[in-house]
This record gives sequence, structure tokens and C-alpha cells, in this order.
Amino acid sequence: MTMKCPFVENTLGKKLQIGTGLSVDCLTCHRHVVLDVPALARRLGDDYGCMHWDLIKVLYCQPCRDAGREDRDLTFTNHAVTPDKRR
Repeated sequence: MTMKCPFVENTLGKKLQIGTGLSVDCLTCHRHVVLDVPALARRLGDDYGCMHWDLIKVLYCQPCRDAGREDRDLTFTNHAVTPDKRR
């Protein structure tokens, strides 16, 4: 795979291309979820941004929403995905 330098990983499609993962933590209830990046890309499109300000528009914590608490107090973490975990 040939990459242009500097490489910018700012869309879901680029995350899929490089093979990295993404997880989200709710700072209200401390729930942690590893996101399904391929499913997000199918739902939102490969060109959809994967930065915090992009994802906070479409993701929320369902248990906090159900309980009437702040449901978008989220933090996102990028992480490498080992070859055996890639889809």
C-alpha cells in the first residue's frame, strides 16, 4: 500500500484503508465500547469524518440517554488493530 506523506487519518474510509480501530468512552457512566468502523462507514459513508467533532454529532450513550443524563459526554480513542482482528 502506498501512502502519501503526511498521512492524515480523518475519515472513516481512511481508517478502513490503514486498518485502525476506534473506541468510545462515556465520561458520565464510564461505559466503554469498541466501535465497528466498517459498519459506521457503511452507515455514514467512507468520506464521513472520524474526528471527535464529527462523531459527537451522530453517537451518544444509550444508557445515559435512557436515564435522562448527559448522553454526549464522550471521548474517542484511536488504536491500532492487529492483522488477525481486521475485517
